Amino acid sequence: MTAAADSPAARRRGRGERAGLDRTAIVAVAREMDPATLTMQSLADALGVDRKALHHHVPGRDGLMELLATDAFAREFARIRIAPDADWQDACRTYAAGTRRALVASGSLALQFHTASDVAVAAIRPAEAVIERMVAAGFDEVSAGRALLMLTTIAGGFARDEIMSAGSGGHPQVAEFRELMAAQHPAGLDVLRRLDANGFEAFSDEQFVFDVEVFLAGIAVSAGCGGS
Repeated sequence: MTAAADSPAARRRGRGERAGLDRTAIVAVAREMDPATLTMQSLADALGVDRKALHHHVPGRDGLMELLATDAFAREFARIRIAPDADWQDACRTYAAGTRRALVASGSLALQFHTASDVAVAAIRPAEAVIERMVAAGFDEVSAGRALLMLTTIAGGFARDEIMSAGSGGHPQVAEFRELMAAQHPAGLDVLRRLDANGFEAFSDEQFVFDVEVFLAGIAVSAGCGGS
């Protein structure tokens, strides 16, 4: 067989199933490639198919990145286990920490999640476990569902901000905040200036724990479940 006959172009086949493709096969190859330079064409070349075959399964690069984001999150979150004897607070803590960790581990792909429902699809089993613990503690199902959605939003938003802050130049809102403080009169904003000078971190582990504990306290009060 000649080199030309063995080239990616020569190995390309037709569309869809005839090309031996499905989303599982596409994601398996795409997850090994650099997300920053990944394109439909580069993925087609890596798979040895025509780009049209990819479009049979994935509409374009945006759809591909969303698919990769969900896959990366789901694989990382699958490692999280809520202990059988965990109460509702600990179940919420485990779920929130797992959501944050999975999104952060997904890196820039985490920014491809457009809605909280994208995260919920990947985390459906632990989500069920959290709701079960909350209902057992006295929450009605609707309140438990709303609480879970709020917790997902908190963890997801925190993770995205954490990823952005770790990027080149840091989080844009932090830079804007510091510019705003610098433009104020030197005698003003004393407390905020001291916090910033002392290295206060908006996206630290301590801040995340604080956010989750405030959530737990607020949900318990609003639902009348106390600390049970």
